[in-house]
Amino acid sequence: MVRHDPADPAARYKIRAEANRVRQSRPEAQRLADDRERDARAVELVATLVPEGRVIACYLSRDYEPGTLDLTDHLVKRYRLLVPKIGIRADGTPRRVPDWAWFSSRKELTEGPFGIPEPGGPGLGADALARAELVIASALGAGPDGSRIGTGGGWFDRALLHRRPGTPVLVLLNDDEVQAQPQLPHDQTVDWLVTPTRTIRTSITD
Repeated sequence: MVRHDPADPAARYKIRAEANRVRQSRPEAQRLADDRERDARAVELVATLVPEGRVIACYLSRDYEPGTLDLTDHLVKRYRLLVPKIGIRADGTPRRVPDWAWFSSRKELTEGPFGIPEPGGPGLGADALARAELVIASALGAGPDGSRIGTGGGWFDRALLHRRPGTPVLVLLNDDEVQAQPQLPHDQTVDWLVTPTRTIRTSITD
C-alpha cells in the first residue's frame, strides 16, 4: 500500500535534487545504451496492453531524462500519440492547466520551456487525455508499491486526473531509481515501471 507521509517540502526537494544530480552525471554512452534497452521493454509492454491503432499519451524527455524521442518515433507508427504541450498559448497567455497535442514526428518539435521539446500542433485541452488507453508519465523515481515522485511542478499529478478510470500509467526509470517514494494525498500512483533491465507491475494494480 502506498503511504501518505506528512508534508516535508525540504525532504522532497532533497530527493529531487539528488535524483537530478545522479541523472545528469550519467555518461552519455550509458544513457543511450539504457534508452535502447528500456525502449525495447516499453514497446513490448505497450503491445500487450494497448491494441494497435489506439491512443497513447507519452511525455517528451529532456536530455538527461530517460529518453522518449526514439520511443515516440517508434510508437507513432503503431498508435495515435498525444504529447504534453506546456508553452505559451497562441494568444500569448500561459497555460494554467495541462494540455496535449498530437505527435506525428520529432521533426516538428521545437525547444519549449525548461528544455522540454514542444509539439507544433494545436493544444487539445486537458480533457484530451481521456482518449488515451495508456499514459507514459515522467518520474524521478517510483516504487513497486506504485508510489511516484515527479519533477516538482505537479504537472502530471494534475494531468492524470483527466484520464479515464482504470487507464494504466507507466513510468520509465533507471535501475537505481526503483524505490518507494514518500507520498502526499494529491500524488498519483503508477501501474508499471520500466527500466533497462526490468519490467515491474506495481502492487497498486493487484
